Amino acid sequence: MMAKFRIDTIGDLARQLTFSPHEARTAQVSAAEQLLHLIDPAKAYPLDFVIFKITGYHPLHTNPSELLTGLALQHDLGLLIENVSQTLQVPADSLAEPVLRIEDVTERFRVTSKTVQRWRRRGLPARRFVFADGKQRVGFLLSSVERFFSVQRDQTDRQATFSPIGDSERAAILRHARRLAEQCGCCIEEICRRTGRRIGCSPQTVLHTIRKYDAQLPRPTVTLSAAEREQLLRAYRRGVSLKTLAASIGCSRAQLYLPLLEERVARLKRKKIKFIDDQLYHGPEAAQAMTAIAAANDTIAATSPQEMRFPRDLPPYLQVLYRTPLLTPQRERALFLKFNYHKYQFVTARRRLDPQFARVRDLQRLESFLADATHVKNDIVQANLRLVVSIARKHLRPGLSLMELISDGNITLMRAVEGFDVHRGHRFSTYATLALMKGFARSVPLMQAGMSCGHQVTGDLRGLQNVPDLRSTGLGESQDMREQIGHLFAGLDQREKTVLNAHYGLEQGRTTAATFDELALEMGLSKHRVRQIERAALGKLRALAKDF
Repeated sequence: MMAKFRIDTIGDLARQLTFSPHEARTAQVSAAEQLLHLIDPAKAYPLDFVIFKITGYHPLHTNPSELLTGLALQHDLGLLIENVSQTLQVPADSLAEPVLRIEDVTERFRVTSKTVQRWRRRGLPARRFVFADGKQRVGFLLSSVERFFSVQRDQTDRQATFSPIGDSERAAILRHARRLAEQCGCCIEEICRRTGRRIGCSPQTVLHTIRKYDAQLPRPTVTLSAAEREQLLRAYRRGVSLKTLAASIGCSRAQLYLPLLEERVARLKRKKIKFIDDQLYHGPEAAQAMTAIAAANDTIAATSPQEMRFPRDLPPYLQVLYRTPLLTPQRERALFLKFNYHKYQFVTARRRLDPQFARVRDLQRLESFLADATHVKNDIVQANLRLVVSIARKHLRPGLSLMELISDGNITLMRAVEGFDVHRGHRFSTYATLALMKGFARSVPLMQAGMSCGHQVTGDLRGLQNVPDLRSTGLGESQDMREQIGHLFAGLDQREKTVLNAHYGLEQGRTTAATFDELALEMGLSKHRVRQIERAALGKLRALAKDF
């Protein structure tokens, strides 16, 4: 069974088709197969076009500008065909044309079942039929297989051999394999890979030929545990040469090359990368277009003094964040388009990557796409870090650390960058503000609950101390009281702090408490307004003291 649907609308369509009459479902499955043969994974298609080609009806409530990337559409159409055909319960021997099983395809083209699965992901339609034993399994119509190979011949020629190996081809395989084993000391897997690449056949075909006509196999490949592979891969990324690593475990460089390569391929395959598609990505000169858009909006707008202003009570190490200029709408749009384009490049290149013939330069190209996307993401995050500080200060509670809130907010900000759709016309700051507020609404109560548990454990430990410290003075208690007052005052704004500090004589350098008249004169407000500020501040302190 293939993975779940990547496009929700195609998944909904598949579920709706299961309720159609039997004859209509049969026709819709055939129409979906015809459409799957036409899909180009590098292009985008309108949703109403896809629905019309499958059902014959024009949808009424779809967005005409909604585009589906060909890569995801190719995957979901194959899944739709398989799911809907499963409900038809069609016997395989009831059709006029032959139905090939997976075993038939592997034997016919002399490839492995894994290769067939890769062909399915590239657009080979597969239905579910009821075979002679009464079980329902995956099958392929012969016409669909032939059409797939006629369209995708450039991608399948390297993996499938369409005629039996002749004497000259077998001799070439054995000659090339022996030379690699004797001169290079390659392992059997690397010999099959390199020979298949040289001769133009699959590595499985090379392995079968070697085992059948040449009993003198090269030395077996080195066996490494998962922990050893991880350790070697980390060392290789740090710049340790392959020769040094091979000497450390007592094997040749050729034997170590393949495990490291396979580990890198597996890591790239496991990465879950999602991107927001754009029609610009599918053009013939998409890279040049994205470079031009980024260059046209690379200039930084003049920053006003108000934007560079930072709160006075902010620590110096956080004031540096306000030196990074804010993004203009044009610059923001260009960065998000570039960010998603690099992810699109990675997903498209990984989709076309053949693990059997993967080389280091192919993996380096994939990793460069991820590095470019990360670089653009860092630019977006850095320009919006001051937003995290601003919202974190508003959610500061007694006993909580500002840096802890900022760290939690930074994680939320990075997630918001991944999910922001620039095509909706909103600014990222609006989207990120809502995400941060929701994130703090969840995390702040958890932090306070953890803090309360910590205080309870600390109290239990203190209860075990039977002998009091007679050397203690009131300095520690005074310091604790001062810290508690500081935490309470952190929940007030600057004007409320000024009124309370001055009116109750808490401000340093003031010998007497200020009256409301004096404060009104100093702050340029009315006496009644100062009294309102004082009452509001006291109300906040009472509410905060209950949670403290």
